[in-house]
Amino acid sequence: MRHANASLLDLLLELQTLDRVPRSGYFLRGISDCESVSEHTFHLALLVWFLAGDEPAVDRAHAVELALMHDLAELRIGDLPRTATTYLPADVKHAAERRAAADILAPADPKATALYEEYEDGATAEARFVRACDKLQLMIKVTVYESWGHRGLAEFWGNPANFPQSDFNSIQKLFRSLQERATTSTAPPASPAPPSPFTA
Repeated sequence: MRHANASLLDLLLELQTLDRVPRSGYFLRGISDCESVSEHTFHLALLVWFLAGDEPAVDRAHAVELALMHDLAELRIGDLPRTATTYLPADVKHAAERRAAADILAPADPKATALYEEYEDGATAEARFVRACDKLQLMIKVTVYESWGHRGLAEFWGNPANFPQSDFNSIQKLFRSLQERATTSTAPPASPAPPSPFTA
């Protein structure tokens, strides 16, 4: 049953669930311990902070705020894979996500919902910047997974819809470097994922 969070504590308790929502594109390709939406959000926020300093038209702090809010609806909607979203009219998916975000953020400062809406609308320089960084982070993670030996991810590189398309030079420059690394890397046995420092 649909419900709005009644207090900030309710919101914060629910927010912890984002750690358990997997990025479905990786999970469906056999990466069982794949990045969660929380992890993606953290890496995106850092990427935005690092690159925004080179973009005079982008307010760095505001862009980071957008990055922090951009996927909160996935607490209730989940990270829908592209195979699912192709069956949903775009307006239906976006309407559901907006309702979910509004209910999740109900007890928060109204600015939180406004930030989510701004990202979804994609009209401001900051929103366009974060949306492009979102795709860049996707391809950075794909590159990392490939370097750890995960197979079956070549289709990410084969689909230009995954690439950041923008007029932000910092993003395009970094993406070109990423492509060059992926193209010029030889194919020795891929290095395994580094061991966790928290395990023996």
